[in-house]
Amino acid sequence: MGGNGNALNGLVGLVERLADLVPPAQALVVAACFILGVILSILALQGFATASERSQSGQLRGPNDYGPWVPTVTLIIAVLLVSLSQTISAFLVSFFQVDETVAASDVFAYAPEMLAPLDHEQARSVIIALLRVVQFIGLIGFIRGLLLLNKSVQWPAPGLVAFGTTHVIGGVFAMNIVMFLGMIEELVLG
Repeated sequence: MGGNGNALNGLVGLVERLADLVPPAQALVVAACFILGVILSILALQGFATASERSQSGQLRGPNDYGPWVPTVTLIIAVLLVSLSQTISAFLVSFFQVDETVAASDVFAYAPEMLAPLDHEQARSVIIALLRVVQFIGLIGFIRGLLLLNKSVQWPAPGLVAFGTTHVIGGVFAMNIVMFLGMIEELVLG
């Protein structure tokens, strides 16, 4: 029986160490989004210049020439990536009427009945650590959704807009998994 306790302590330590890696990784991802947003805005400006030159010279590349639409969407996505925290806040207000994600440590206040069987110290620390990881995965999914929406205009393919929208919405739900669990508890348990 002592061996199981040691194994559980090892698992708790592993999950907590994984959750401790989330804040620096999150800062790295946000910095990468800023840089990517600046690069995309430069590409959008180049796209506007190219579209203007083509329209002035009367050149069209065929039915796939979208003119200024591709750089316009690229510029919008670039602005969303540069101002990532405000973009996320806007989506959080739209879905949850809050402008910041709820801390993972508040999960037991938002879903007390659903998580009541797991209300001891080791389970609490594992759940909080796993929710931090889920919130980070939600951030990655949100960013991927924005990039898929940008790609859907540059290289149109069936379902690409739907994939991008799904990633954006799923990322917002995962970033605010604590309130989402509270909503699920209220829906299921009343």
